[in-house]
Amino acid sequence: MSEQKSLPEDALVEVAVKELFNRKATDVTVLDLRGLSNLTEWIVIATCQSEVQLSSALGGVRRALRNQATPALGAEAGPKARWGVLDYGTVIVHVFMQEAREFYQLERLWRDAPRRECLAEDYPTPVYEATESFEAEEDQW
Repeated sequence: MSEQKSLPEDALVEVAVKELFNRKATDVTVLDLRGLSNLTEWIVIATCQSEVQLSSALGGVRRALRNQATPALGAEAGPKARWGVLDYGTVIVHVFMQEAREFYQLERLWRDAPRRECLAEDYPTPVYEATESFEAEEDQW
């Protein structure tokens, strides 16, 4: 059985952004820190409207990347968290509640970094249609 390799960092960023939009996160921004930081090469930042959404967004990104053989090196967010982070080494994903994002202002901290404001329409959410077997099961309820 061959071992699946982890994703390259550009693909990791794209999977994270897509999953954040799938979980209805907003204001998704990617900062390119290559050559500016020894800590990481990319930062992905997103905003959520509730603690439940924040937890869902972090969990969704973590699952999507783990399913592609890219587990997080670290994760931090607790109950009633206003900010959560997933560390993938060369990519760090920050998910904030609006007030926390405005307070910490990571974009301002890294103002010299090239940035990409991501648009939800560039990352369409998959549409699932009911199959005949599902419809048949529904009749049994």
